[in-house]
Amino acid sequence: MKALKGSSVVFYLHRVGERQADFYPEGISKSGFEASVQHLLRLGFGFPSLKEAYDGVGTAKGPGAVLTVDDGFSSVYHEILPIIRKHALPLTVFVIGKCIDNRALAWNHKLIRIRHHADDARIQEALDGLQKKYSLCAVGSVQSRIFSVQDSQKDRLCDELWDLFCPISQEEYLVVEQPFLSLAQMRELAENNVEFALHSQSHADFGRLSYPDMRRELIMNREALSEAGFTPSPFFAFPYGRQCDDGLLPALCRDASLKACLGFRYRYRDNRQDHILWQRISLEQHPFPGLKELVLRPGLRFIKDSITRN
Repeated sequence: MKALKGSSVVFYLHRVGERQADFYPEGISKSGFEASVQHLLRLGFGFPSLKEAYDGVGTAKGPGAVLTVDDGFSSVYHEILPIIRKHALPLTVFVIGKCIDNRALAWNHKLIRIRHHADDARIQEALDGLQKKYSLCAVGSVQSRIFSVQDSQKDRLCDELWDLFCPISQEEYLVVEQPFLSLAQMRELAENNVEFALHSQSHADFGRLSYPDMRRELIMNREALSEAGFTPSPFFAFPYGRQCDDGLLPALCRDASLKACLGFRYRYRDNRQDHILWQRISLEQHPFPGLKELVLRPGLRFIKDSITRN
């Protein structure tokens, strides 16, 4: 992979294994994840931590592959830990502050469970009844209509839908299913070269927040990790990959003590130390990343962006 020599490609995923498939449908099998790791090793990738990649960009002899996971599901402990322990790999987990130790569900996870118990026709009917209360869009898919609601109202709306369609309370669900990492699991992960970073307090859409709300989301996320006994790594991954205005990034990094923010639109020559916006490639959509995902598609994005800037 000479085209990537001296660079670091950051990969992300959410869920590994079948254990939590009904909680978060998108994911990758345990065998698929390990095969992807082995594939990258055969291509000559090293595996620095995100901190190491940021501090050493441009100095590595070969390409670097950084592994990251979003949301902090318990499958990180049950399915990923044995694999990274086996291969001695570092990992960065971007955690949602309110979900640490199964204290709460984020609104998008509530919606997944709601859709597990009710079809879209029934949910649409309920949304029609709540349209005025939450200023919902009158038409669109279930997800798009809920996305149209102000971030501060999404949890409340999903709480109402949960009460309509789900057979047990959210509190009972969290106790029984334990969908997120417990503190004990996080401590064991930290002992095995895993670092924890920010994914916002409530899994907020940073493409729609005011700057004070963005800042508040990150500070609360940092405080939640600190109160749980962990020093947050100085990185933040945008929920849904929805980036805020680039012009706000310097202030956001300064106010939240961050080195870089991470999105989902990797381009050739991204991820350098003088950049405060890094980008990632999904391992869920492309479990065996090859030339197309690593070089060709990012290269086309880089050319397109260069033309746009000029």
